Amino acid sequence: MSKILIIGSSYIIKSTFKKKYLIDELTFINFRQLWNKRELQQFDKIILSGFHRKILNKNKHIINTYIEEYNDFILYLLKHCTELYLISTFIPNKVSFSRVVFFYQNLLIKIFSHKNMYVLSFPKIIDSGFKEKISYRILNFFKISLTEQDYLIKHTEKFILKQISKPRYFFLKIPRNMFLERLLRILDVNLEKKDA
Repeated sequence: MSKILIIGSSYIIKSTFKKKYLIDELTFINFRQLWNKRELQQFDKIILSGFHRKILNKNKHIINTYIEEYNDFILYLLKHCTELYLISTFIPNKVSFSRVVFFYQNLLIKIFSHKNMYVLSFPKIIDSGFKEKISYRILNFFKISLTEQDYLIKHTEKFILKQISKPRYFFLKIPRNMFLERLLRILDVNLEKKDA
């Protein structure tokens, strides 16, 4: 039985990995709580999800400073586990209007070579309950890519990032709240790669 720490408050993330690691010893902790008070025991595996939403209304210089701070946080976590998995927002390969995408892409460039570090990246996770909501119909209407929870649980290794996409960015200078950020994300463009 492995000792696994899951960092973050997202319901769907906690639900997904609770189902994946049914027989393991799981510990959950809030992202901001651990960021502020860094006291950790050793774990076999840490799964990290979360960031500070303040970067949505800050200038790019502050975002770059935050990337350095986040990298330091990751180095701290690596000292307390055998394997670290960072859950990154999905980065489209063509166009993005998202500051969150910009943050994660630039963070990944910095951390991609860290040893015992893996990046999991996938479009929004949906479970059976979400399919009953009007949000699901809206996302389907806009043909937004989604990730089935059961498939992610069974095939997690398929979502380990092998290379970092480099989309063109638009409107990054516009400060925003999370609602506007989510609206702009709808405009992101990802081109599916065709098999040869």
